[in-house]
Amino acid sequence: MKTTPKEFLAKIHRLKVYRKGNQRAPHKPLYLLYCIASIQHGLPRLQLFADIEPKLKEALFRFGLSAKSQNPHYPFWRLKNDGLAEVSPSGPYSLRASSDDPKKSSLIEMKAKGGLLHSDHSMLKSNLEFQTQCLHEILDAHFPSSIHDELIRFFDLRLFGARALDVNTEAQFSNRVILAYGNRCAVTGFAIGYRGIFPGLEAAHICWPQSGGNDEIRNGVAMTTLYRKLFHLGLFTIDMETLKIRLSRQVVDIGAKKEGMSRLDGQKLLLPQDQRDWPDTDALAWHSKWVFRH
Repeated sequence: MKTTPKEFLAKIHRLKVYRKGNQRAPHKPLYLLYCIASIQHGLPRLQLFADIEPKLKEALFRFGLSAKSQNPHYPFWRLKNDGLAEVSPSGPYSLRASSDDPKKSSLIEMKAKGGLLHSDHSMLKSNLEFQTQCLHEILDAHFPSSIHDELIRFFDLRLFGARALDVNTEAQFSNRVILAYGNRCAVTGFAIGYRGIFPGLEAAHICWPQSGGNDEIRNGVAMTTLYRKLFHLGLFTIDMETLKIRLSRQVVDIGAKKEGMSRLDGQKLLLPQDQRDWPDTDALAWHSKWVFRH
């Protein structure tokens, strides 16, 4: 029996996630993202739990509830209760003492395989734009928008359609620029690593794509989310000759001076090691003329 997109979306909307007080565990949504990513990368519908576990466990550490240990076997086994997945063989497994869930060791020993139901998998595989719709539904329902890009990069998801193309292109541009700047903010030097990622950093286009700016590294500067927004609002620019920060005279620091923007005026930008990746002078001239609030 074939699954329709409407029926699949209904199952996503009915997805039951673990709740306790104000805690809400995104184990199943993360496993769903993994399953859709598997379709996009041509992986088998049913995969060994032993093969799924490392990626899903890392996803839970990064995006799940803070905990000393994570349990990727929970969503692997429990997603079938939502009519979205299957596990083969269905048993017999050694069960945990506190529930009817199999022990992780038993899933591995029995060579358990899991994945989306065949009808759902077939429907998704043949409908690229619907994959994108489902991804947005899952991300919007279970994760704050501030980490959507991180999730897309972690699972190496592909979004389709006009809007999706922009998201994919932006992510690739951002990755190249941040790497060129040594995974640190060029304005403040902010740099933290967490499990192989560098949260809080984005790439700011100097000359906007809407005005003909390209996605070359030289048209980008790595900044924290805050300073990227301030740069795009024109509250500061980068001098094309000295590569120093110029603060708009319209900016008024309200807080302590040592924490305000005024401390950055005249400061040299923290540049990439490779001079070929330094900001393009024409792009800087454009930003100074058309965006900077003199």
